[in-house]
Amino acid sequence: MIGILGLVVFGILFYTAGRDKLVGETVLVSGFTSNGTASGKVLVQVPFVRGLPTTETISVVVDTNQDGKFTADENLISEFPVMPKADWRNGYYAVSDDSITSGMKAQVTIGGKNYVATVDTKIVEVGPVFDLGTVTDPENSMKGWGMSIAYAQDNSVEINQEGVPDLSQRTGECAPTAATNSLISLVARNGGEDLIPGDPLDFIENLKRHMNWTPENGVPPGDFVAGKNRWAAAAGVPIRTTQVGDTHGVTTINAIRGALQNGDAVELRIKFADSAGSQVVGGHMVTVVGIHQAEGQTYIDINDPGTPDSGTETVEIRGNQIVNYGPWEGLTLLSWGFVQTWEGHPTGELLDTMTDEEINSIRQFVGETPQLMVIEYNGKYLPISQVIVESESGCDGGENHWHAASGVVIATDGTPVPDPGPQCGYGKVSDRPSINIDAPNNND
Repeated sequence: MIGILGLVVFGILFYTAGRDKLVGETVLVSGFTSNGTASGKVLVQVPFVRGLPTTETISVVVDTNQDGKFTADENLISEFPVMPKADWRNGYYAVSDDSITSGMKAQVTIGGKNYVATVDTKIVEVGPVFDLGTVTDPENSMKGWGMSIAYAQDNSVEINQEGVPDLSQRTGECAPTAATNSLISLVARNGGEDLIPGDPLDFIENLKRHMNWTPENGVPPGDFVAGKNRWAAAAGVPIRTTQVGDTHGVTTINAIRGALQNGDAVELRIKFADSAGSQVVGGHMVTVVGIHQAEGQTYIDINDPGTPDSGTETVEIRGNQIVNYGPWEGLTLLSWGFVQTWEGHPTGELLDTMTDEEINSIRQFVGETPQLMVIEYNGKYLPISQVIVESESGCDGGENHWHAASGVVIATDGTPVPDPGPQCGYGKVSDRPSINIDAPNNND
């Protein structure tokens, strides 16, 4: 069992020589709980001042019985391949059956060198961020957290992309956040540094509108592709997005590897299932920044919007599963990949937040009927852009429900609809799911 209510994040403070490879003196190990239930998994994050010249290994042993010795039965991570990025935090998942508390000692071995450390602990709650309780389409949703059958090539493959951001998501926004990571880095790699947005949150909001994001299911795969292509066309940026692989991940790894070799930007949808793998409960989107394949084994590097502290995590792939993915207590399965390809030079302005009218004009230009996302309430259509989701305890024990973002919502027919107030506002999300309608001429 992992101590401190079943979940820990412990900092490892180095005080030995060899800091030429480390940034600062703290290594973090994060454990996870979702709505009070611990996953039993931890994420070890090591900061490096420079990348290692070749692939080495990392091992972490925690002296859980505090006898002053580091023994094999106290291993947390054992000889895990590491290809760290310079000036960046690199993470690795593990499972611990021992109780880990503050003040314990740890030994970290990197590339054959030992570093003795002191442990600190705290709890991280991830349930509200991934918000899987409101999912109505678990097979297609991308709002919280497979990949393919992992066939390693005969020859070793080591591909890393530097300079990819790792932005932290807000509730249910993993898809537009992972896309923002990819698009910012792809534009910069192709000489568009001056086109990078000043505020990534504005960019995320822009992508949410193009992708038809909803609080219930985030962004389905089809809208994820179409939304990014709409944004690129509107912004005059020569980026084309395609969906690769398959929903069960059987062909996804090969497609991801080819895209990374081509210098493309890549995201991966992963699926969450129960411990038996019989029921999918939701999905999540991460940015892929590297792949390592050798001796029949595959590892990928991901920038995950849902994990604490910016950095890259290296995860092991077995069959169609990601091994020991910390934030989820059941199985983490592989699914679709998404590839952004740069096809030329910028032709217009990038990332100026557009109005709904401008977005609809672009959709009309490409032959698409303008749509508006709404909820239906007492015969009125209330635009999603004017409502928020809350979970006050008085509404059926805290079930998610709709409220006005600013007290009153202007319906699509132009009439004001005041917020009914406690306990359930305009109604429960499960009873009034968001829908798309043809946008009226007087839409908000």
